[in-house]
Amino acid sequence: MNALSDTRRAALNAIGDVLIPAALGMPRFTDAGDVDAMVDHVLALRPELTGSLNQALDRVGAGEAAAAAAERLNREDPDGLATIGLVASSAYYMMPEVRQIMGYRGQEQRPATVDEEHDYMRDNLLQPVIDRGPIYRDPDSG
Repeated sequence: MNALSDTRRAALNAIGDVLIPAALGMPRFTDAGDVDAMVDHVLALRPELTGSLNQALDRVGAGEAAAAAAERLNREDPDGLATIGLVASSAYYMMPEVRQIMGYRGQEQRPATVDEEHDYMRDNLLQPVIDRGPIYRDPDSG
């Protein structure tokens, strides 16, 4: 899937480097791995972001410095810059290289220990829910 044109992708990468610079041993956005593939993956997972991302990237002028574009978008289209930031940061933190540096192996199963197994029963934490009884609201009826 190629959700972004080359021009939009270049703008995203440039602004991504402004929003996620190299610091404290972490790479900048475009040095973190296969950015294009991971951005496409993010947009495949969240296709509703594609339209607003494209709109925001279309507001970046040809040849406009990335830092200036980010500042201008922050003033004129903060939601657009937020979408750029969301897509860039999501792609960044999904990259294997970044996850390895952070020591994040991903979600892991961690069964409750014997001591934790019935924590929810202590102090009657669930009693209000049990007392309330079942609640169901049909989502189709509004």
